[in-house]
Amino acid sequence: MSTSIASDGTHTDMGLFDRTGRQVIAERRRNPRASLHWTVYLAFNGAPHPLRSITRDINKDGFYCLLDQPVRPGERIECDIVMPTHGSWDPDDVAYLRCCAYAVRVEKIGDRPEFGVACRIEDYQLVHIASPRVRLREDGDVVQDRPTDPR
Repeated sequence: MSTSIASDGTHTDMGLFDRTGRQVIAERRRNPRASLHWTVYLAFNGAPHPLRSITRDINKDGFYCLLDQPVRPGERIECDIVMPTHGSWDPDDVAYLRCCAYAVRVEKIGDRPEFGVACRIEDYQLVHIASPRVRLREDGDVVQDRPTDPR
């Protein structure tokens, strides 16, 4: 990478721009993340109910999402990532990853109570539910229908 000095005295790293002059952000991850927007439920800090969020990006090592409350970096998080089941013939099928993760980076977003959280997945298992009482709504949320009264 070469560095040049602009006329105003600032430094420009020439390695961060492509041939057309667009800035290129260097990817430092071993496995680049895919921009997938999947529903994720996060439970941490002894919360009575998991928080619902949407992933911004995800790969085999982790994911990034937004929360309305802060998480401490290093904090352990139990999470369920709802995955679409496009190959299933049954629309009530639900698949998700049950993960043990921890927060590696937490950043305040703007003036609202919103925090970007990067999580590293330590362990996970694939859970598949084929149940007429559990379904996936269009917004990606898992809904458990009430059983019908047999009377």
